[in-house]
Amino acid sequence: MPEQCLIALADRDASAVQSLEALSASLSVPLLPAQQSPQNFCQFLLFYENARLCLRSTAEGAPGAVCVDFDNNSLQYRQRHHTQPEALLKAAAVKQSYMTRVLDATAGFGLDAYLFAAAGSVVTLCERSKILHAMLEDGIRRASNSEEALVRQTVARMHLHSGDSLTLMQGHWQERPEIVYLDPMFPERKKKSAKVKKNMFLLQQLLHGEEDAPGLLVQALELAVKRVVVKRPRHAPFLEGRAPGFSLEGKSSRFDVYPIANSAS
Repeated sequence: MPEQCLIALADRDASAVQSLEALSASLSVPLLPAQQSPQNFCQFLLFYENARLCLRSTAEGAPGAVCVDFDNNSLQYRQRHHTQPEALLKAAAVKQSYMTRVLDATAGFGLDAYLFAAAGSVVTLCERSKILHAMLEDGIRRASNSEEALVRQTVARMHLHSGDSLTLMQGHWQERPEIVYLDPMFPERKKKSAKVKKNMFLLQQLLHGEEDAPGLLVQALELAVKRVVVKRPRHAPFLEGRAPGFSLEGKSSRFDVYPIANSAS
């Protein structure tokens, strides 16, 4: 049975090799045997390409590699043009330039956390997967050195935490987050009617069989000051069977909103 993930020493530059060896040690992810085809040894491959930490599936016909890239033209365009408010921000009642405290308890590849931070929020990202955490760390590091001041300012408001979000939520908070955001793994579709996006495909495959901790919503409701927002597939049941105060629906997904009693939200 192949390893779930290996690290490829694809770059012959000495400093890059040292970085990969250090990454292998910190993640406890083995290095790919020299000159070997990854398909024979692992399901996923971590490697550096153009100085970015990338992940790809080795399965036949799998989509290409992904990386965490906050310094790209598409995100910068969305950040500068607010004629179409982000559905995520509407659901969370986050206004532009307000320093709302947000906990993204299921960070993934960090796109939603970036959108919160781009609106001026201070965001704590929690990611339990060591591989995804390393990719987020790499993306934030590169974005912090961006030529675009707006990108640098945005990621400066993003604070990455490694570990289980339940443990984090049960810990001591100097200031509780006003918004807790949950984007748990979508339930597996029995019938796939549309092509799954490349990053979602990789997340589903990488985290296959890993259930989000029970009680995540209950703990989020106890911690949040104003509201909890849960992203779900449009036709999926409510998380933990608990009906929200209201929902905002899109074409393929929806945001379930749980306002906190006695809050001003």
